[in-house]
Amino acid sequence: MADRKREHKVVTRCGCLAEMRIKRKDGSGKWYVSRFLDNHNHELVAGKYVDYLRSHRGLSDVEIAHLTSLREVGISIPKIYQSFAAQVGGFNLVRFTKQDMYTEVRKQRSLQNGDVNAAVRYLEGVARVDNRMYWRYKLGKDNNMCDLFWSDGRSQVDYGIFGDVLAFDAIYGRNKYNLPVVVFSGVNHHNQTCVFGAAMVSCETQESYIWVLEKFLECMEGKPPNAVITNRDPAMHIAIHEVFPKAHHRLCAWHLLRNATSNIYDPRFTHLFRQCMLANLEVDEFEAHWDAMLDECGVREVEWVQDLYRRKHAWATTYIRGRFFAGICTTSRCESLHAKLGRFVESRYGILEFVTNFQKCVHFLRDNEDELDFRSSYGTPVLQTEFVELEKSGWTKYTREMFFRYRETLRRCVRVKIFHCGMLVTAGKSILVRMDITSLPDMLVLRRWSKTAKLHYGIVGTLADPKNHTSTYRTRLGAFAQLCTRLGRVACLSDDDFNDYSNKILNDALRLEMKHGLRTAEETVVSVSDVGMKDPIRVRTKGTGRLSQPSTTMEKKRHKCSRAEPSRWRRCHPPNSVLMESLEFILF
Repeated sequence: MADRKREHKVVTRCGCLAEMRIKRKDGSGKWYVSRFLDNHNHELVAGKYVDYLRSHRGLSDVEIAHLTSLREVGISIPKIYQSFAAQVGGFNLVRFTKQDMYTEVRKQRSLQNGDVNAAVRYLEGVARVDNRMYWRYKLGKDNNMCDLFWSDGRSQVDYGIFGDVLAFDAIYGRNKYNLPVVVFSGVNHHNQTCVFGAAMVSCETQESYIWVLEKFLECMEGKPPNAVITNRDPAMHIAIHEVFPKAHHRLCAWHLLRNATSNIYDPRFTHLFRQCMLANLEVDEFEAHWDAMLDECGVREVEWVQDLYRRKHAWATTYIRGRFFAGICTTSRCESLHAKLGRFVESRYGILEFVTNFQKCVHFLRDNEDELDFRSSYGTPVLQTEFVELEKSGWTKYTREMFFRYRETLRRCVRVKIFHCGMLVTAGKSILVRMDITSLPDMLVLRRWSKTAKLHYGIVGTLADPKNHTSTYRTRLGAFAQLCTRLGRVACLSDDDFNDYSNKILNDALRLEMKHGLRTAEETVVSVSDVGMKDPIRVRTKGTGRLSQPSTTMEKKRHKCSRAEPSRWRRCHPPNSVLMESLEFILF
């Protein structure tokens, strides 16, 4: 034990025989004291330390609800503790410690064989508000959840409009089971990332990715994307070609350059390869540049380079010219989305916490989209080019972000000199200027970039942030607690007001308990044991390090006192000088 890092806990059991036993009288239902011993073999705790005793600490249902609601918006435990202290008038009046709050959070996270079931109940609650909510899960041989996919109605609407280009990548370390998270995303009419769905997979095999993509296709009513952008994961590549056979699979340029640096230790190769990949070359020009690069760097016989050349239709601009990728050539948008997601989720989160906080991140992105919709429709821009009518026409059709890009192309039109304009010339902004056309034709405006991109789908605002009954109950409980705190500050100033309002609240509580068929005012908790799933097994993934060790259980070993009596639990924590409060109830 010499290398033990944590100090041993102090011993609090001293074999004190002081106790109180209570029993119920037969027939009457009343309780009476059957045994009482007040002989202590230790000093009593001073009155000012009573609230620090474990037996006298604890969070009520109202306080737990308030704690949960504040944590959901990202407020830290110390700040929440300060909030409780401010409400009651000082830290010495708070009935619990920060450690009790951390313990409650750990308790909520350690739902053994209940975490994934609670997540499913949450999705069921969302579905009661959003009838297009879609989720599917797959179980393993021991009934452990292996894969989970979900997508809400707003995401499906967005995919119906902007699903021509699909990008996805795996993110690691965002949940306590270490399950890789795959986020399906695209680009909306503001050139902003939008989320189409998400999945958790237990293993990054082609079978798992095929299952996820099949559920994605089923969720989107069988509509496949025209183009898919991912990294060079072989399992993803096989799954994409099996589920989306007609979609053009493009490899992420950033990942290819990084792999080029790690596989070919020559900066010249990385520089020349970047030119071959991104330059707008004709086929014969590309082949000439490629051969020259191989000879200059001496990598013609390298297997990785040969395999890269065989996949040229997935990364070379020369061979993918004419295909639409919505301006995406890397998965950097996925990386940016993962960074935003990190503001809402933590590595210690279970399935329920991850799903709920992931949806908060999605709603955050949608709020940004709504703001951009407003900015696109509010006011008029200051015209900056010499083509006033064309610039004004672009503002009426494009969203604000796309208009800025359109205006930049107008500025470049003055650099182009047209010597001949025939009937077969492809229409473009330079041609519009040459032909003195003052209004941008609708045929040149891609609908996905326009202000009216979502009009034919109607109002999607009805697909708002849905909550199940349990989370709604917690929200109301926290709000009502604030009102009670305000009343308590003035009702406790005098004995008469305290007694008066205490009786009123007690009577109203009893009346409402009878109205709703409740015997206590405890929060109603929905049972989730009937779903039948077990929580996932922590896994090792491709993108994690040595900390990702597989484990068959997440349950921590609980330390028990070897001297505890089997028939009853005896512990003495005398709080103050009042004898009756110095003894803890011991029930058989």
